[in-house]
Amino acid sequence: MTICAYCKQDRTATREHIVPAFLYEYQKTLDASIVGWNEAAGKMVPGEFKVKDVCDDCNSRTLSQLDDYAKALLKNVGILTPNYTRSTLTLSYDYDLLVRWLLKVSFNSSRTDGAHRHLFEDLVPYMLGNEARPRRGRVTVAAYLAGAERIDSAKRAAVPYLKDVDTEQPFNPFLVRICYGAVERGRPYMLRLNVFGPLVFFMLLFDEGILPGHASAEIRRFLKKFAGAVELTAQHKRVELRAGETTWADLYAAQVARVKALNLS
Repeated sequence: MTICAYCKQDRTATREHIVPAFLYEYQKTLDASIVGWNEAAGKMVPGEFKVKDVCDDCNSRTLSQLDDYAKALLKNVGILTPNYTRSTLTLSYDYDLLVRWLLKVSFNSSRTDGAHRHLFEDLVPYMLGNEARPRRGRVTVAAYLAGAERIDSAKRAAVPYLKDVDTEQPFNPFLVRICYGAVERGRPYMLRLNVFGPLVFFMLLFDEGILPGHASAEIRRFLKKFAGAVELTAQHKRVELRAGETTWADLYAAQVARVKALNLS
């Protein structure tokens, strides 16, 4: 028996995927053994990482329903492809279902590497559908379409299954990355990234007590930094994304550097 991370009840624990199972299953259809970067492992990994503190009721009901929604969404937007080279993407979404799912995925990830878990605790009732959505000055989500890029030797080293990719053609592989992002010192929020192939969701988790006007200014500043990123709101059901200057390889730059350092050590 263990205390469930979601319902807080003392129940028999089950295993909950960090990266949802449907994404692992899709990855298996590719000529690839790599899923994406794992923060706890500190490397690109093929394994199905799981957390072990979720009860069967939460896992098989609410959390599974959120994964079912996300599976349909990612399939419908067309990113379940080994190489996404289009420069546009239409994202149709249900705000609460999408944000609840993104929070769930990030919360699961945060419990493996010890980073930011405390930022999610008061959001668990919303993830389960038991509370109203958090205010904009608590959680803000922006969507971004990463651009394609040609492959060089450093990127091949970081992503082994790219060894047969045509270096003359733009490439945008389907990798998954659930992690925290770099934030300048003094910014009143923590940044989480959920990356699914070319589709990136930036999640800004603001410090407690930030004023609405201050939060709005920070959001504008962030969106200016990542030109092309679009804030998602409950008032809209669809956004049109255009590939920004930041490519998938840029998003993995730190990981590429770390892999190179390991290879040289």
